[in-house]
Amino acid sequence: MSGTTRSRPAAVALVLVCALAATASGDLVCDVGVIPNPFSPNADGVFDSTAVHYSLSEMAATVVTVADSLGEPFWTFWTGWEDAGEHKHWWDGYWRDTLDVPWLVPDGEYRFLIKAIPQTGPFAEVDCPFVVDTVAPPLTGFEVAPSRFSPDGDGVGDSLVVSFEAGVSEPSDQVLVTAFDSEDETVRLIYSASGVGSAVVFWDGADDEGAPAADGLYFLEAQTRDAAGNSSVMGALVDLDTAPPTLGVDFPDSLEEVVRVATPDAGITGWAYDRAGVVAVEYSLDGEQWMDAAFGRRDSVTWSAAVACTACVPDSLDSTLTVLVRAHDGTPTADGEGHTNGPSTSVPELSVDVVFDVAPPSHQSTTVGGGEDTFSPGETITLTSKWDDSGYDVTADFGAVDSEFDPEDVSVSETTGNRYEITYTISTFSDLVPVYGAEVVVTAVDAFERSVSDTTVTLDVVASTAEGPDGLSVSANAFEPLQGARVRIGLGSYEGEVTIEIYNMAGTLVRTIEGDGSSYYSWYGDNDSGETVASGVYFLRIQTGGDEAIRKVAVIK
Repeated sequence: MSGTTRSRPAAVALVLVCALAATASGDLVCDVGVIPNPFSPNADGVFDSTAVHYSLSEMAATVVTVADSLGEPFWTFWTGWEDAGEHKHWWDGYWRDTLDVPWLVPDGEYRFLIKAIPQTGPFAEVDCPFVVDTVAPPLTGFEVAPSRFSPDGDGVGDSLVVSFEAGVSEPSDQVLVTAFDSEDETVRLIYSASGVGSAVVFWDGADDEGAPAADGLYFLEAQTRDAAGNSSVMGALVDLDTAPPTLGVDFPDSLEEVVRVATPDAGITGWAYDRAGVVAVEYSLDGEQWMDAAFGRRDSVTWSAAVACTACVPDSLDSTLTVLVRAHDGTPTADGEGHTNGPSTSVPELSVDVVFDVAPPSHQSTTVGGGEDTFSPGETITLTSKWDDSGYDVTADFGAVDSEFDPEDVSVSETTGNRYEITYTISTFSDLVPVYGAEVVVTAVDAFERSVSDTTVTLDVVASTAEGPDGLSVSANAFEPLQGARVRIGLGSYEGEVTIEIYNMAGTLVRTIEGDGSSYYSWYGDNDSGETVASGVYFLRIQTGGDEAIRKVAVIK
């Protein structure tokens, strides 16, 4: 790669101090010098002016004049009285004609003439030479090859070479070759020498600490620089590439590592990117042979993989297939394959699990925590429901268990092994009517909105209250009202106020019997309207003062 020019100011320059010329008054003027010397009044921001400095041993009138190389003065830029001590005067390289028009002096050797006249005694004169230099050492023939390299130790393209011609004219002229990153930060000073006219240097991709530089674009710069700060710069972009292409999935979902489809076959699409160009993309099913997914020779290509499930049974059996995707870039490597994604490469193979979800959820089991199936109002029920897969939306309906059931009160969390833990606390209102063999409906919905319910769990809910007054009795567990039969409720020795509420299995109050002072009450199988109730199981809630009891009877018709 041939070089391009790039402006970069010098960071370091050579500074020279001139020698002190003989003086007529001994120590009146001493410590004379010019800094910087040489200097370059070319407005590049580096050594654009210079300063003549000296010390006076006593007060004196001083005149500072610029003279040519033969000592002929042509511009006086300072006159005045100065106290004893150090003094400094800057000059920008320009002189003024009679019309006060500034003129830049040409490159060459010049002299500062310093004349000091004390109040008494002889004057002193100092002649201090310096150089004006605005021309940078030329830089030509800058070449970098290859423009892309891969310092990965495989023996192919592990380094790049930089060559140039530098037209240095002084031993102090410097030549630098530097690698900069995309943030313009120095990564490696590859070469530094003085007075060298040409060179061929190598960069192995390491930084100044000897550590491998990260993959990316770098700017390689060659610079010649003289003592006046004049510099010539040429540079070129190079690509350090040791990693295989970057891979991604577009369909069905670029954010998922698991693709779920509802059919036994599917197509997956994605992309591959590499600055060196993607040559080919391949895919493998469950680690079997690699098949072509795309060809490129572009920095970005799209790929597609067709997958099918041979083990699937629609509406019955799901299956999972792992798809591996790898790509080859265009960087030369020892095996000729370019950088390729692998299990242990810096950019590994892309792995996507395709779940062929061709069947609805399948219920495995639902059990009650602790093995109990009888609960009291206010108690918490815990169920563990196992299904064939994870990720289902599992709900539970306790409406048959609790007449005050609210779905918002059910808590479901997925645990391990496709198990879902379900918890629900029975409302205290449920102590009005016991329930027996009430079904809990557990439902699972998959990603494709297919729903399956299970009712294998049945529960009893009975009141945890007292057994009523001493001697409480119910004359029958079942009776036939249409045959004139009745149920007689005996209260033993109790003769106070009593309320008997009769509920059907749905928890509906059908009959209320109230009394005061009697020891016996009868129910003839009728409701509060006098009509005979339907066949079925009924619950008698018997309240006597502070006591309460629940009894169950069956009506037969």
